[in-house]
Amino acid sequence: MKILHTSDWHLGKKLEGQSRITEQKLFINDLEEIIKNEKIDLVLLAGDIYDTYNPSAEAEKLFFDSIKQLSLNGNVGIIIIPGNHDNPARLNAVSHLAKDYGVIIYETAFQKIETGRYGSLNIYKNSPGGIFIEKNEKKIYLYNLPFPSEAILNETFEEKKFNLRIKEILEEGVSYNDENIPTAIMTHIYVAGSMGEGEVALELGGSRAISTGDLPEVEYIALGHVHKPMVFKNKNAYYCGSPLEYRVTENRFDKKVFVVDISLDSSVIKEIPISNYKPIKEYLVNGAEEAIQKSNELLDKNEWIYLKVKLDEPLTNSAIRKIKSNKNILEIIPIIELNEEENEVTLYNETNLEEAFIEFFKEESEGLAPNDNILKLFLELLEEGEKDETN
Repeated sequence: MKILHTSDWHLGKKLEGQSRITEQKLFINDLEEIIKNEKIDLVLLAGDIYDTYNPSAEAEKLFFDSIKQLSLNGNVGIIIIPGNHDNPARLNAVSHLAKDYGVIIYETAFQKIETGRYGSLNIYKNSPGGIFIEKNEKKIYLYNLPFPSEAILNETFEEKKFNLRIKEILEEGVSYNDENIPTAIMTHIYVAGSMGEGEVALELGGSRAISTGDLPEVEYIALGHVHKPMVFKNKNAYYCGSPLEYRVTENRFDKKVFVVDISLDSSVIKEIPISNYKPIKEYLVNGAEEAIQKSNELLDKNEWIYLKVKLDEPLTNSAIRKIKSNKNILEIIPIIELNEEENEVTLYNETNLEEAFIEFFKEESEGLAPNDNILKLFLELLEEGEKDETN
């Protein structure tokens, strides 16, 4: 069976207040062409379909139109799980309409999907969280685990470490496959190492991450949550990443989807690059005059632009207006270069240091906010540092 793996669409997401809907529509059109050209049987959408719990009407319409478009009117199956940005109930509201188009939307973990026809798919058997799929005389077993928050799982992790519990859930999930057919898993989760922090993530302040050792041995694991494409070949586990650049740090890697011809013997996995419809770029210039010149040079460029300007005095309102005449400039970032004797010490209080830490943590962890334990640890370290300075 031929599978296309995509995730983290973040429909409705804005960049410094600027809509990305046009780019997201272009991605959906390209995805339709890939589905046709690759003769895809099944699309796996591994969470974070929307960017917020309460998506805009424009984002919801794009989702509804997209699943109809990508299913090729029911000829291609689509399985969807919610990510941490999604409201599962809101996402699932369209499920009764989607069934005829071969679309299955999970609302929670361990959900038993009704057997029967879903467009071209035949769900001929089920398990808690799993479905046995038949199409054109090809079969696979797919186990689905939405973003495993305590609310989704309806349990807490105080007595059992998070990663051990997830390992149990996944092992039990795949054990339901009592047939000699390929097994795939789809889940929305952090795998330690996907953020560059290694195994420390398992225990740091209760961070919700698992290791590759917690993943079962199956034919393919479709991961969502991380925006950078990543591969854990020893476990056949793949992050396809987000389809668009959603922050400036994402311009360091290409966007892609994975096409998997899954089989028991040897699955064939193909990377297909996605067009960069409007790249996010940073430029550095010296002074107001050069900033205005650069703004004019980039006027016809199809780019989202952060313009860093080295200054020895603040920009005038007139200069700002001239620079901002380029509507693609998202932000003018002044870099003030002062003489040493002009430098002043900025006094920070605990509140804005905490806010700065939260923003830093989000930037380094693909948008994940620090939990209470991490914040507490940071403030304790801050307090210890202040004590050392007074001794």
